[in-house]
Amino acid sequence: FDVKYVWELSRLQHFPRLALAYRLTGEKKYARALIEQTEDWIRNNPVGFGANWVCTMDVSIRAANLAYAFAILGEFHFESDFAVELVGNLIAHGRFIGNHLEWSDEITGNHYLANIAGLAILGCLLAQSVPEASDWVEFAQQELTEEIKKQVYPDGWDFEASTGYHRLALECFLIPAIFLDRIGKRMAKEYIAKLIHMGAFARDIAMPDGSFPLIGDNDSGLFMSLQPSPLNDLNYLIELTAAYTGDSSLKPVIHLEGLVPETLWLTVEAGWVRWCELRPSERPRTSEYQDGGLHIVKSADLRDMCTFRLGPVGQKGAGGHAHNDQLSITIWFNSKPVVVDPGTGCYTANFEKRNSYRLSAIHSVISVDGEEQNRFSDDQLFRIREDVNFIFQGLDSYSDHSQLVGSIKGYGRWAKDDIGFNRIIRHDAKRRQIEILDEVEIAEKIRDEIRGKLTWNFPLAPGLTVESRGTGYLKLLDRDGEIIAEVLFNPGWTVNLDETRFAPSYGVEEKNITLRFKPIGEIFESHFIFRAAPVMSQASIQE
Repeated sequence: FDVKYVWELSRLQHFPRLALAYRLTGEKKYARALIEQTEDWIRNNPVGFGANWVCTMDVSIRAANLAYAFAILGEFHFESDFAVELVGNLIAHGRFIGNHLEWSDEITGNHYLANIAGLAILGCLLAQSVPEASDWVEFAQQELTEEIKKQVYPDGWDFEASTGYHRLALECFLIPAIFLDRIGKRMAKEYIAKLIHMGAFARDIAMPDGSFPLIGDNDSGLFMSLQPSPLNDLNYLIELTAAYTGDSSLKPVIHLEGLVPETLWLTVEAGWVRWCELRPSERPRTSEYQDGGLHIVKSADLRDMCTFRLGPVGQKGAGGHAHNDQLSITIWFNSKPVVVDPGTGCYTANFEKRNSYRLSAIHSVISVDGEEQNRFSDDQLFRIREDVNFIFQGLDSYSDHSQLVGSIKGYGRWAKDDIGFNRIIRHDAKRRQIEILDEVEIAEKIRDEIRGKLTWNFPLAPGLTVESRGTGYLKLLDRDGEIIAEVLFNPGWTVNLDETRFAPSYGVEEKNITLRFKPIGEIFESHFIFRAAPVMSQASIQE
């Protein structure tokens, strides 16, 4: 049993949608459903008792969504007894959050961030009628200002070492800032500049359709969602960030018709005007986020992408949401994933499964039999030791070519002088291919221990199948049997097709294939090419 499913339901994130449905259609059934469900929830979840009061993060997200839903509902007539009960429950939420903040002098992360974000919104919506709500606003605004300095690197990536948690963190920093702005408490310029950097990171990892690679943990968490949309979508958040900050670099040249509900309802008229006045900007083809350790290269049309992960494990070395993914890559061709990070199957419901999604061997790295790049903590599920030393040596870009170079020293129980891995990634936009060159350095004293235990791993997107077309040559086919990519590798190497698992969202598992390559004999260098298909042969061109 995974308690997270109970918590997710009681975040009440569908409540604002019910309120919007009433406001847009005028049909009272939506308002009545909202009121009935609110009464039922309050009746069955007394303050401080039961699973839905265990985690303050969930209390905070619920408080924000519950309060905002009735703010949207506006002047809908309901019984005075219910109004008293509702306001009393919202006050109880605010007091509970204030008395159970998930703060630590060691580290504060997304849980504490959600606490103060929820308290800020609740305070903004109740400030005119509840005296203590003004104190919540003042406290939350001050803490948001401090936490964005702690939790967001100067380059803009959230410090959790996860793209999924970056989305959650950006929502938690951005949405309360919008509410604070609406009551005349605009955040400082430095805060807004950080939001722009966070939005730029979201822009740079996203495909044109908003989809993005799941690097590190992903619990599919959202703070506030006003429309049903794919969980793997960042476009709504990039637009909302642009509408609030007024930064034109976040507005793409190609944009879907109309504004998303988050922009229309959260930023109201001022946000609409800012968005409409922004001049669209071309998205960059290369992006470096060296503070957090993620680097991106794309094709000119942005539909081919490669990410390169090399950096700290996050959370100031705690690694709570990091995977063993140093030197790993993800590859997208034609806006579709080809080589992936495995995602997250679960957390506390199954410790073994949780860790199985963080293993080196199911990321696109070189693994050493039975060892982990960074060792897991024996007694703490949200910890990874930072055993490896990482060195990013640079990203160079020239017209149609880009090159990424990096290395790690050390591996699990082996010291940095014992073993090292060097990786070069070359993106040829004209040929639409990603070239990967690796070299392994092993000290003489451990060569016998390592011999025969190195494996090169590339987890593929679900639905892809593999055909061998001769020595050193594979074709990757989609569910319709269409060839989408070719893989070239060292002739004479063996390749196994292991059935593994991929989690597109938290708790959802799909079967996928991981390519596992092993050299013949004592070879410590490799050369791989992933090339988008179709690729015409010279003979075909001449014909």
